[in-house]
Amino acid sequence: MVGIRRALALLLLSFYFWQFLITALLGPEELLPAFIGLTICYGLAFVGIAAEWFWARWFAIGIGHFGSLFLISLLQVGFEPTIAVLGLSHVAVALFLAGEGMAARYERSEATAERWNFQEESLVQMRRAVKSAGMSLPLLILYTLGPQPDASELVALGLGVGGLFGLLRGRTWGLFALGGAGLMALAHGLGLLGAPSLGYFSLDPAGSMILAGTAFPLLAGALALIPLSFVPAMIRFVRRS
Repeated sequence: MVGIRRALALLLLSFYFWQFLITALLGPEELLPAFIGLTICYGLAFVGIAAEWFWARWFAIGIGHFGSLFLISLLQVGFEPTIAVLGLSHVAVALFLAGEGMAARYERSEATAERWNFQEESLVQMRRAVKSAGMSLPLLILYTLGPQPDASELVALGLGVGGLFGLLRGRTWGLFALGGAGLMALAHGLGLLGAPSLGYFSLDPAGSMILAGTAFPLLAGALALIPLSFVPAMIRFVRRS
């Protein structure tokens, strides 16, 4: 069933890629950057899964976890079919890509072992870091690219994007860039760097279903700090060397 599950995950990622692109083009002009950012995230996950890049499964599962967070909002607004479908379809993406059989196509494939030669501990840490980045990056996009973002919010987004790139390239600075983005997002959510822009989310080009709140920067900040769990392993490696 690995091939079927992979195809279904690609189908859902493709659907949201086009949905966010259409929303960006037809929706309110002030929300264009945020939805273009989401379009890029889902497009990257789609291409990575299709191309069988070793990290793509983790990143797509992180995006699945991001979308499933919207199920929590049902506790506040009551049952809303659009939000329920959004959340459950993202849960499905994460489930379709789970399992050792799927991992054998990506991080545990022979090609990955030959090129990267990951140790088991490094593989576990990398999986955790990329999943958290896949979950936190859309949240960073939603709160930093909302209407009238300030310069510090754009810096946080830049650190998050750069940190993900560095992490996937195996660069130490990528971890600290993600950690910096997380700290800045938490500071915005707590009001330490001024009032944050509210995160916006909508599946309707007309903007009729919009969720907003400071939960976006707080969640993004907490998740972006997870890659710093690499640091103790780095310290142990330096001491052994």
